[in-house]
Amino acid sequence: MQFKKSMSMKNFMTVISLFIFLFGKAQTTISDEKSTEIDNYIENIMSDQKIPGLALAITNNGKVLKKETYGLASIEYNVPVTDSSTFWMASVSKHFTATAIMQLFEKGILDLDDVIHKHLPDAPIYWKRITIRHLLTHTSGLPDTGKASAWGERSAKGTYSAEQIYENAKKDTLMFNPGEDFLYSDEGIYLLGYIIHKVSGFSFNDYMDKMIFKSSGMQSAYMMNHFKIHPNQSTGYSMRNGEIIPDRNSYRLIDTELNAAGGIYATIDDMINWESAMTNNLLLNQKSKDLMWSTYKLNNGLPTRYGFCWNTQVIQNKRIIYHPGVAGTEYLRFVDDKVSIIVLTNQAKYERAISHRIAEILNITPVISEKDIKTGTVISSEPKEKDIQMLVGEYEFTPNENYYLEGNIMMDIMLKENELWIEYPAKEKYRKKYKLAKLENGRWIQLSFEPVFVETSFEILKTNKDISIKVYEDYNLGYDIHVGELKKVN
Repeated sequence: MQFKKSMSMKNFMTVISLFIFLFGKAQTTISDEKSTEIDNYIENIMSDQKIPGLALAITNNGKVLKKETYGLASIEYNVPVTDSSTFWMASVSKHFTATAIMQLFEKGILDLDDVIHKHLPDAPIYWKRITIRHLLTHTSGLPDTGKASAWGERSAKGTYSAEQIYENAKKDTLMFNPGEDFLYSDEGIYLLGYIIHKVSGFSFNDYMDKMIFKSSGMQSAYMMNHFKIHPNQSTGYSMRNGEIIPDRNSYRLIDTELNAAGGIYATIDDMINWESAMTNNLLLNQKSKDLMWSTYKLNNGLPTRYGFCWNTQVIQNKRIIYHPGVAGTEYLRFVDDKVSIIVLTNQAKYERAISHRIAEILNITPVISEKDIKTGTVISSEPKEKDIQMLVGEYEFTPNENYYLEGNIMMDIMLKENELWIEYPAKEKYRKKYKLAKLENGRWIQLSFEPVFVETSFEILKTNKDISIKVYEDYNLGYDIHVGELKKVN
């Protein structure tokens, strides 16, 4: 695969001052070394995970630190990614919809604790306790995307109007009472888009164009419409059986009037302008942004670590927000450090960890220790030597339907200075490396920072030569999720 790189470095003094901030003192070689390390990493990960094209922006306080484009916007026509290439934002679009809601909140047109019946009086009676805040935080009880009725039978032969999508959504009962649990629901975000349409007097698309895109300088941004020709639009791809394939997202052809949950196309320059507008409070005041970036708590007091269409964490007193998109996009912001990393790709089935790895290269990710663990208690005494030695070896991870990636992954568990570490994908140049700690419940836990709060633990099933380990992900909502198994192969 060929990679084309185009680089734009703005304001040298901003670069130097950021590295003073990040590393404690200015080093004349640091920007070149780190930039080259990031480029090498991206080109390797694009090759490993078959990502055709990618655009990257790193900003500090809204100003560009690094901007790059790599690879191809179209494999079929050998078209390189450029600053003019538009990428499908997918769920990164959600926080744009949340921003629109917050604009209407600031103007006093709606309140976050309004029940949705105030603005949608014909909504079903069983939705009567849902508030706008519940929709923003995915705690309404509405079903997840795969079970929602908003899109009917998802016919791509025509388009559904906003009213038709709303009427279909009204068929759905709730999976739980509002505020009792977290369930990621595109349908809830679509309802926010419909409320924006109803209370603003604009169609949702017109509101986004006038009040979001134009107001933030996103000159090339537009809402998804596959029935129109859009110059410079990157072709979407996915993976099947290890091979790259076209991914036309045909089921989304129907969403042209109300694609509030994932419908934005934008260039990397559009996203830089968006970041600058948000940083400089051109769209929202600081109080509204702080509300968006704060975790919502369930009725039982447990934090969801999700705000208003942002994954949110506070680690070592620093706020970190993040959102990925199914099309292959990532938006990672270290709020208090004022550093943002935006990654746009046109490959839907890669591991969403590029922004995370870039942050590690820049030394701005927190180092997770035993005291940071939320979903278990790390034992204070040293694990027994036999427990440690038993686990050392090479493993194959087989995910189940609960894991977000397909395909097996080779992993190594090794001993480093009398500590257990896990590394994956095994033998790859760029791999995750995390210390393991033993919990009081007998499991081992991975001491890792992830942009989306999740803690991964391992339950040993056998203690003889044929070791098998269950892998769990815990989002601190009162339960964990079994995501696959590790089998020792060497």
